[in-house]
Amino acid sequence: MCFSMYTTIPMPNIDWEEKRFPYVVMGLPFVGLVIGLIWLIITNVIIKINMPITIKSIFICLIPLFLSGFIHIDGYMDTCDAIFSRASLEKKYKILKDSLVGAFAVIAILIISFTYYISIYEILKANKNIMALLLIPMFSRGVTSLFIIKIKPISKEGFIATFKKDLNNKHFYIILSTLILFLILSYYLNIVKFLLINILCCIISGIFCIKHLKGISGDLCGFMITTSSAITILFLAIL
Repeated sequence: MCFSMYTTIPMPNIDWEEKRFPYVVMGLPFVGLVIGLIWLIITNVIIKINMPITIKSIFICLIPLFLSGFIHIDGYMDTCDAIFSRASLEKKYKILKDSLVGAFAVIAILIISFTYYISIYEILKANKNIMALLLIPMFSRGVTSLFIIKIKPISKEGFIATFKKDLNNKHFYIILSTLILFLILSYYLNIVKFLLINILCCIISGIFCIKHLKGISGDLCGFMITTSSAITILFLAIL
């Protein structure tokens, strides 16, 4: 269910039973791990192909977007439209549900696209350690899933409200333990500092969204995942 909803990876048909809904949220870190693994493998292949570094950078930037079906970048754009409108809370909620693209969403997608492209370009140019690509998608989704469990949803309707209904501290600590385990593993891959940056960025972006929208939603989750991933990639290029 989780892979069917949050990736474009072909999955077998399954019954969407309500008793399985909590596992959709718990599956988010593993979705990120698979996306990261595919991203890392394809990036290594692209690096070895004889083509301009600018073209390589474009392809590498697009991989996680295509794998996620652009669902998180859509939430990022909707959230930027809502928050930066500086409207009332009720108006912000209407903007989140609006299918139209506003000026703030356009500006935000240009900023994130530019950040991603330049960062990947510099990473390839300087021959940086790209092992972080393996776990960045996992940790951005993992920390976001912790927010889903602990923070009340904006609306009583929608996917987040439906999926989190039966979630409790047991699910929270299972996800947290999984992230800690992989954080320890990242020490041996020499990428732990980038994952700590990712965690911090995810927490900050989450608090920023909750402060302005008084809860959490699928769009806010997309904002957290997209923003924290982009900033981590930027630091990977800088450090």
